[in-house]
Amino acid sequence: MSELDLKSREDAFLSATAQTVTFAFQPIVNIHTGRCIGFEALLRNIDRLGYKTISSLFDHAWNKGLLNRLDIILRRMAIAQFSQTEACHGSKLFFNIDNRCLDSRDYQPHETSKLLEQYSLAPENFVMELSESNDFLAVRHLEDSLQLCTEYGFKLAIDDFGRGFSEVQMLFGYQPDFIKIDRFFISGLADDSKKRLFVSSIVNLAHVLGVIVLAEGVETEREFLACKSIGCDLVQGYFIARPTTEHDTLKAAYPIVAETNARDRRQRGTDEFLIRDFIKPLQALSIHNDMTTVFEEFRQNKTQSVFPVLGDGQSPLGIVREGDLKDFIYLQYGRELLQNRALGRGLKDFLTRCPIVDINTEVEKILEIYATGEDKDGIIITEDFCYVGFLTADALLRIVNEKNMTMARDQNPLTKLPGNNSVVDYLTKGLDHPESDWAFVYFDFNDFKPFNDSYGFRQGDRAITLFADILQAESMTLPGFLGHVGGDDFFAGFKDLPQDDVQRFVKHVLEKFKADAEGLYLPEHRTAGKLEAKDRHGQMRSFGLLSCAAAIVHLTRGAHRIEPDQLFDVIAKGKKAAKQMETAISLDIVDRSAEEDR
Repeated sequence: MSELDLKSREDAFLSATAQTVTFAFQPIVNIHTGRCIGFEALLRNIDRLGYKTISSLFDHAWNKGLLNRLDIILRRMAIAQFSQTEACHGSKLFFNIDNRCLDSRDYQPHETSKLLEQYSLAPENFVMELSESNDFLAVRHLEDSLQLCTEYGFKLAIDDFGRGFSEVQMLFGYQPDFIKIDRFFISGLADDSKKRLFVSSIVNLAHVLGVIVLAEGVETEREFLACKSIGCDLVQGYFIARPTTEHDTLKAAYPIVAETNARDRRQRGTDEFLIRDFIKPLQALSIHNDMTTVFEEFRQNKTQSVFPVLGDGQSPLGIVREGDLKDFIYLQYGRELLQNRALGRGLKDFLTRCPIVDINTEVEKILEIYATGEDKDGIIITEDFCYVGFLTADALLRIVNEKNMTMARDQNPLTKLPGNNSVVDYLTKGLDHPESDWAFVYFDFNDFKPFNDSYGFRQGDRAITLFADILQAESMTLPGFLGHVGGDDFFAGFKDLPQDDVQRFVKHVLEKFKADAEGLYLPEHRTAGKLEAKDRHGQMRSFGLLSCAAAIVHLTRGAHRIEPDQLFDVIAKGKKAAKQMETAISLDIVDRSAEEDR
């Protein structure tokens, strides 16, 4: 075959590929909020070219010496489609690259840089995904190629993490920006203790190194919640959305995440407000600052020994330590050497990775991440991956102590449920969030005093713990907050749940308690269905067996003009009316602002 014919066939192959294939985009979202931080570009229509798999297409291109040219065509196509999709604006494009491209003689990162500039896409919004489908540690020019990509500002992700050994070496040797946990470990994660231990260890290690963890292939709610509890930062999979070539249907945020988190019956609340009280809003540096600016910042902020370093978009990259600059500060010509741009030394050369966690992370998890690492400078706190502040070791220990003390002070010693202060905090939280529907349920026993007087405090405590156990058991299928106000008074709170579900829950609790409480009585009292005891005035009379009344107060969306005292008054009146009826009653506080507007 002549050289001309060969070139013609090569051009025909590349042209056919460009005209046939397209990309589906699949969202990658914040596991706490559902905000989309990026989309993975997934190749489609390769079967129309006669290839069964994407890898077979790339193998053919590699064998013909066309892999890098093919990759550039596909990269241009993905970047063009991404930049033209409204939902993708400001987010990251995750693009899979065949590792062998880095070994091509004609591989040049500046080609990608030109494409990004042409389509107005910031370099830090382009994420190169590498996988072990071809051993990337065997690539001869890997280190040089990745170094060039870093200099151009591209991000790096390791795909299918956990499937092979070289990925762990990559994590240590090159410290990528993202790792994507392989679907094998996500499937069945909620029920497999070995997988949970493995993934949890990976997450902690990654966070110590300042690497963001993405769980890929999440298909069910249980898998999602397991990934969240372990500490994954991002999630991708059918549970959120399937890949689609209909790019106009993509969203900037996916509500299913917030809805699932609200339903999470294991959710123990957030430590966000506690963390905000203790984090330090340390002055941060930009990765683009020159060394003159860096020295000046250290000079002006003498009490600050570390500076968080941010990339574009306020995303933290790591820290720079004063100690790492001392050799240059105290050398006779040290500062001049660093300030000489011709020498090519900049802030990035002194950048140190640092643990980074979201502000919604539980304090116990933050402490676990901190304890895993060797560097004890502290932890960078982010919100939606933007820098919020810095948490020192001292502040972290104070947060843990404060949380433990608060829980110990307020926890009811008999039932171990949150006490009155926590209940008041929850009610106040409902008033502070008028964008949601709230249901507050106040439980109070009927005829508890005569039972307690007749059978003694020990049996009275059994009745109280019996109700607490029933309350917790019934709530396992319904997410909410449970509290023990004191004595025989209990509380339950629910957010954004249908009123029918709340009333059904209350009905089951009351029926179950009435039936089970009969077992606390002597046979003669059970048979009679009553007992004789003194009332509050010292007079003997008949009382029914133990039961419970409940007042359900629905605070409907927009009822933000209700004052706390007004809400407590409504609950108290509802409780009184429920006890008189010895059953459950339901009261509604509607959108008063709407009523006043009318």
